[in-house]
Amino acid sequence: MYYSLLGDPLRGMEYAENAFEAAIEVEDADLAAQTAGGLYATYAITGEFSRIVETAPKVLDLLEKARRESASIGGINMYSQLLAYYGFAMGWLGNFEEAEALFEKGLRFAREIDDLFGLTVIEMQYGFISNVKGDGREAIAHLQNSIRYCEEAQLVVFAGYLRSVLGWGHYLLGELETARKQAEAALEMGSEAMPFQQVHVLWVLGMVHFELGDLMSAQRWMEEVLKSSQELAQRQGEAWIWTWLGRIVGKADPLQSHTAEEYMLHGIKMLQERKLKPVCFRGYLYLGELYADMGQREKALDTLKKAEGAFQEMGMDYWLRRTQEVLKRVQG
Repeated sequence: MYYSLLGDPLRGMEYAENAFEAAIEVEDADLAAQTAGGLYATYAITGEFSRIVETAPKVLDLLEKARRESASIGGINMYSQLLAYYGFAMGWLGNFEEAEALFEKGLRFAREIDDLFGLTVIEMQYGFISNVKGDGREAIAHLQNSIRYCEEAQLVVFAGYLRSVLGWGHYLLGELETARKQAEAALEMGSEAMPFQQVHVLWVLGMVHFELGDLMSAQRWMEEVLKSSQELAQRQGEAWIWTWLGRIVGKADPLQSHTAEEYMLHGIKMLQERKLKPVCFRGYLYLGELYADMGQREKALDTLKKAEGAFQEMGMDYWLRRTQEVLKRVQG
């Protein structure tokens, strides 16, 4: 956990995987849950969400069979934490219905045992995944709950990060000034944040500046995010930023369209490798927009149709509407 949260997640993963495998081998429910929590924190940072989905059911089953769901392990209820991580991973992979069911189960359980820490984390991750889906209104509701629980439990380490994720929700609703203020507030609160949290704050600022038309500032923030993501082995963050940098470069200078295309294709490939469908197909949307701006109509239509089909399948209505708006423009 020390290495994972403070900037060396790959080294942290090595320790965590060894501990987790040993706990699973002896079928010790408490140890399996505690080591899984550390391992999943590392997987979430590095974008290995499919590996959470592969193992979480077994750990939850161990806790349930041992009737240790309500146990406090290392001062934390791991059952609610594991449900949160499992739901978070499902959302990143585009399985939103399953993610919602896991979050709701976790919230019910955390309320039953009055687990403030669990409620804070579950609502925070529920809000984050609502943003990934494109539902800013739902995200804001969960994030406001998380902020309330966070303040009640005095969990200072989450305070700034929660503001940035809240700003993302306002961004999706088109409330750009509110989004900017939330992200700037998060930046000011950053002294208590962990490195991977600060990366998210800068990313939200980059998005907001892009929508406000300040492409120079947007590129500066995104380049800083890219550098930090690479240093912290945040592969999903790095991939996501390549698609965004491509979008910014393509809008800022049409003469750099081929460079923009290369950035986007690189990011999309990284996202495909990790099976992160929701953000991968947003990359396809941005790539389709770029092809439309380049006058490559057939390429634009083919790329946008891929995004449209994926968003329909995943129930990502916000992104489906965005894609169909571009398709309508391209089709004339």
